[in-house]
Amino acid sequence: MTGRSLRWFLGGIALLLLLAVGALALFPLLLDAPTVQAYVAQTASHAVGRPVKFTSLSVSLLPLPHVNLKGLEIADDPRFGTAPLLRVGEMRVGLRVRPLLSLRIELASITLQDAQVQAIEDGGRWNFAALGGAAPSTKPSPRPVPGIPGSAAMGSVMVSRIALKNATVDIRRHSVKNGDIRIEGLDATVSGVGGSELDVRGDAKLEPGDLKLRNILATVGLRGSGDLPIKASVDLEGSDIGPLARMVVTPTPALAGPVKGKLQLSGTPTRLSGTGHLDLNRLVLTDDRPQCRPPRRQLVIDELHVPILLTPASFESLPLSGKVSKGAVGFNLTTRLDGSTALTLGDIKIAGLPLQPILQDYLCQSFAVSGPLDLTGQLSLRTADLLRTMNGTGQFKVGAGRVIGEGALRLVRDVLSAGNVLDTALRGKLAEPGRNALDFDSITGSYKIVNGVARTDDVVYQSKELRVTMAGTYALADGRTDMKVVATQGSNTLRAQITGSGSSLRVVPTGVNVKEPAEVRKFLDRLLR
Repeated sequence: MTGRSLRWFLGGIALLLLLAVGALALFPLLLDAPTVQAYVAQTASHAVGRPVKFTSLSVSLLPLPHVNLKGLEIADDPRFGTAPLLRVGEMRVGLRVRPLLSLRIELASITLQDAQVQAIEDGGRWNFAALGGAAPSTKPSPRPVPGIPGSAAMGSVMVSRIALKNATVDIRRHSVKNGDIRIEGLDATVSGVGGSELDVRGDAKLEPGDLKLRNILATVGLRGSGDLPIKASVDLEGSDIGPLARMVVTPTPALAGPVKGKLQLSGTPTRLSGTGHLDLNRLVLTDDRPQCRPPRRQLVIDELHVPILLTPASFESLPLSGKVSKGAVGFNLTTRLDGSTALTLGDIKIAGLPLQPILQDYLCQSFAVSGPLDLTGQLSLRTADLLRTMNGTGQFKVGAGRVIGEGALRLVRDVLSAGNVLDTALRGKLAEPGRNALDFDSITGSYKIVNGVARTDDVVYQSKELRVTMAGTYALADGRTDMKVVATQGSNTLRAQITGSGSSLRVVPTGVNVKEPAEVRKFLDRLLR
């Protein structure tokens, strides 16, 4: 190509561009706004299968041709209510430039700013399930556009990709108690619109709980009108696990603490399954206990790791592990998702767990002891009435510690005084809890709990000067007790039956064998000073 021909070629290109720009500049003048608005609303309503309306429509050519719709609303299925399925503050529709040169309108992109979606499930059916109806099998034929010369036509109404900015999705499930959730600040790209699957990628925030959802990758099937198949993965990060725990696991005790994790989900919105994990560096349990002063009590669990196995009917952690003070706790946690508040703790393994922070500082048990606990067992309960619904079995050993609970100290005194041994040494007033303690080397035994009542046949309390064996029952909720006790101090033996509850325990001696009264006096003097 010569220089002359090159100049003619470039001049021709410039002329074509000038004509194209001129045509685009005249394009908004060719639009009859009221007619076009009515046509667009009618066409959109036909495409989605629901009434569509908006407050205004405008066309801009720069930097690229696009249409702005404000106040857009798509009506919901009347069976689910009168509120709109979708509200959009502003919708920007990008137009393809090349078709415009032939006075054809084809959509290039859609951006929804401040969209609000109401996703409602009732009886296993979602309000958006039939949105748009069945996908057409062939490409729709062009249709004339009112307000544009007869040669103009409307191309495909659908677009393959939609961008969401600061969207909100309210999910309400009538079939699940306390199952409402809210997704806020959703910035995402939705691909595959008009096809058989939606591909969603983005970030958002989940309420309740101010839980940040990062790196959302989800695929949603759109075949049929029933429940929709979902595959998704998401990274989680939040400043407080409490609101989510109240909804999924238990309302009491209240849980609080930062959380990180990852979930992989599959199934349908009403029957989700998945795996993943949650990590909490510091979880605080808070509960109100009327018998405590002050009544509000807290327990801190460190380095809590929660593997997750989610099924449509239950939530499982296999195994959950954490640390309390210097002790390690692990168990398999299972809870049903039917609102029953039932929890099952299987394969419980506790090693070196200090008991004072739990029994005295958190539970305010009057029969509290200190010392490290080792325990294996299993347990089931309902959080709505934790102590009265416990069932389980286990074996335990408490290492060297001391009796610190007021009730336990009083019980020891009452048992040892039941035989009228050395009355004058036993008339002193019991010292305040914590100032007077009974040291022991170990406490061992096994138990079986049925409906909140613990039974044991082999508890052994061992100290340097005293050995006590216990067999009987103890009600966890009210302290109701029916226990046989044998206390041995040197060559002295006392047998007694303990009955009653709380501070009204009654000790009835069933046998006393005192061979060394002086040794008993020395022991009791040390105990009661």
